[in-house]
Amino acid sequence: MQAAAFILAGFGCLAAAASAVEMAVGNRRLRLLKHVPPAEKTCGRVSIIVAARNEERHIAGAIQTLIGQAYSDLEIIAVDDRSTDRTGAILDEIAQGSDRLKVVHLSELPKGWLGKNHALHTGASQASGALLLFTDADVIMDATAVGRAVGYMHAYGIDHLPVAPGLRGGGFLITVLIGAFLYLFTLAKKPWLVTRARSPFHMGIGAFNLITAEAYRKVGGHTQIALRPDDDMMLGKLVKTAGLRQEMLVGRDLIELEWYASCREMMRGLEKNAFAGLGYSAVLALLTCVAVSAVIVWPPVAVFLTAGWVRALNLTALAIWTLSYADQTRLWKAPMRHAVFFPVGTALLIIAIVRAVAKTLTSGGIQWRGHFYRLRDLKKCEI
Repeated sequence: MQAAAFILAGFGCLAAAASAVEMAVGNRRLRLLKHVPPAEKTCGRVSIIVAARNEERHIAGAIQTLIGQAYSDLEIIAVDDRSTDRTGAILDEIAQGSDRLKVVHLSELPKGWLGKNHALHTGASQASGALLLFTDADVIMDATAVGRAVGYMHAYGIDHLPVAPGLRGGGFLITVLIGAFLYLFTLAKKPWLVTRARSPFHMGIGAFNLITAEAYRKVGGHTQIALRPDDDMMLGKLVKTAGLRQEMLVGRDLIELEWYASCREMMRGLEKNAFAGLGYSAVLALLTCVAVSAVIVWPPVAVFLTAGWVRALNLTALAIWTLSYADQTRLWKAPMRHAVFFPVGTALLIIAIVRAVAKTLTSGGIQWRGHFYRLRDLKKCEI
């Protein structure tokens, strides 16, 4: 038993050290959008496409920040996806005072589509821009955000440019949970590697997915990912598979949204895409949760249950994870004081994943925005 504990603690230390080094080096390769100068001239029309369903709480503020973008050649297509609240009415009211905004109202969801994906597809089909920007209905943008992203895309010949927003939570626990998600998502997806043509890593961000219309048409658009709950990441995968150029920027300070207001809300939200992100593989989900638990959640517990060299190794692993998390707060603007609670946030995330997988398997699908999607249909859209 002592030998097994020593091996586990040693493995935990090695995993923590390797991850910390990779994150420290990789994150420093990512550029901040605020350091990119805005485009000095128009680089073609940008069509901003927003899908909105029952977003009356956020939609007015989000749309106003889009209308207020400094980039001159711009159109906004807001797709009201069967809303049952005042979303559609709010959009119509705003459109009366702005020639930049066009509102499309949908009343039906065709078979074989997720609602949001169909709404984005509909918006894209009516867009006239050489560039398409897919964004969410609760995203707040600085007036220079689009111009900076377009200028960077044009300067470096990029086909697809996702920009990661700053994420706001509500109370202490949800902030800790979001922080753990950001760290582990970054470690798993390695956004600093998406620029490499031979790298299998890809990226997509629902809050800010900027792509050339030519590239969007080349990869088949949303018709290829009609039933993907993680449509943003899958659009990135299509782009990368097609051999097109992709890069990710970090948009904190310029792009922001309140992702989830509570842990309960985030766990409900992850029900729709956590399993999809793991390829709908229960085995992969189990292995991932066990491995992450062993190297991140277990060390702080083991400190109180072990002694000698085993305790020292677990303390070392815990210290490395804490310092690595604290270092990443420089990039994501998370509270540095929450670094000591990284294992707690990780444990909550594991619970959310297990809950999402179990609920999807037992119910045979996912419930999203008032519609049930069968698991066997979702699996057919695997790419």
